[in-house]
Amino acid sequence: MRLLSHVRVFAVALLPLFSPLLKAQAADPSLEIQLHGTIAPEKNGTHETQSFVMPKGIERMDVELDSPGFAKGMYVTVGMWDPDRYRGEGRAKFSITTVTATGPYMPGPLVAGTWKVSFGFNYVAPGAHGEYTLKIHLSQKLDPEHYVVLNARPGWYMGDLHSHTGYTDATCKSQSGKNVPCPAFRLFEAAAQQKLDFLAVTDHNTQAHFNEMEHVQPYFDRLLLMAGEEVTTTRGHANVWGTMGQLDYRAWEKGFTVNDLFDQAHAQGALVSVNHWYWPWDGKCPGCGWGWMPITDFAKVDSIEVINGYHEHGSWFTPPAGNGIPLWEKLHAQGLRPTGVGGGDEHRGGEQLAQHDGVGIPTTVVYAKELSQPGILAGIKAGHVYVKTQGPDGPELLLNAGDAMMGDEIAASAGSAVEFAVSTNDGSGAALKVYLDGKAVADQPVLAGGKASYRWSSDGKRHWVRVELVDGKEGSDPIALTNPIYVNWR
Repeated sequence: MRLLSHVRVFAVALLPLFSPLLKAQAADPSLEIQLHGTIAPEKNGTHETQSFVMPKGIERMDVELDSPGFAKGMYVTVGMWDPDRYRGEGRAKFSITTVTATGPYMPGPLVAGTWKVSFGFNYVAPGAHGEYTLKIHLSQKLDPEHYVVLNARPGWYMGDLHSHTGYTDATCKSQSGKNVPCPAFRLFEAAAQQKLDFLAVTDHNTQAHFNEMEHVQPYFDRLLLMAGEEVTTTRGHANVWGTMGQLDYRAWEKGFTVNDLFDQAHAQGALVSVNHWYWPWDGKCPGCGWGWMPITDFAKVDSIEVINGYHEHGSWFTPPAGNGIPLWEKLHAQGLRPTGVGGGDEHRGGEQLAQHDGVGIPTTVVYAKELSQPGILAGIKAGHVYVKTQGPDGPELLLNAGDAMMGDEIAASAGSAVEFAVSTNDGSGAALKVYLDGKAVADQPVLAGGKASYRWSSDGKRHWVRVELVDGKEGSDPIALTNPIYVNWR
């Protein structure tokens, strides 16, 4: 094996989309590397090695080999060694990060120092000559700069924002009928069976599931797998969606608090949701209810889990009236606008779907510009969300005021009339319930042919309006509920 020295290093301008940190990278030529070489028949069956220097502080490397390929008689492979160990071989395009890696490459720290690349000339046909270029992009950001887009069209996408695998506390039956840590693939299959468009996998205080999610995403090309984590503190659980970065769960009343945790998540571009805040402190699920109320800065909370699916079947307590809705409404009364979402909190890998329980129950429906992780997160942040509490087969429920949809804000001067339009495809005969500022309005509109309108006279002050579909049964959850449309909010 021989060490080649013709390594070209250059800088490129990065897209301004990503952060000041990445903008700073554009001035650093060590973050864009190219290795070049020639392909000739005499190299057939041999390897040659080139090297490059990995700077300190790198979290991610994306690698792509440009070569003529097997179809033109020149098949070259890429093997990678860091200063300490072998990292994998076999792909022409791959990523290695501190948390994930494209199979067959191995994740882990991107150790600073000299890395070696072994180019394998597995086949070079007689008379074939060409060149190869290996492009290496290094980043101080762990998350990818370009996310998978499964559907480029804007629309309403159904998903579950709260689920678990055997990487933490999900169990399911083994081949012999024993309860064992449930393979992540079982959860993914169950979500696909539910015909969900997206699934946030939120195992407790870990990044362990991200590597498997990255590996299987190409197979699940109609189910977007979103990076998530249920940050499980001693006094409450919060979902974080949209980052693979490490989050510190060791919050306390002083020093590093939950508010610092929220800041940490937001600094990584993620959204934060408080989960099942109303769960009891009875020793059966220690710290599951939100015990940080006195110190929580809810201005830093993007979302409230208003419906959690886990309590509905086989749990140890009867949830309070409204589940998570009372806190959600209280925060609105304080001038905050957290998005209301549902979470299935699946722990059985889909085994309970036969009993109409598990992943996707409830279903959170998000209007997004595209089916991608950034697209779904932007839709949640905007409040363009409604919840089907009974699962993906439940009815749609849409609320509009002119061109505004739920999550949007409209202005209405004192004395002006605002007409809120409701549409649904419900065929069960459920009743419509309109809420103004968290209270049911006196004269409820009646659905006719799946349509209804609520005409309201503005007083020029700040208000919020949302709707539910209800079956009228005492103590039952709404069948569907929307996020509010906001009036004169600024």
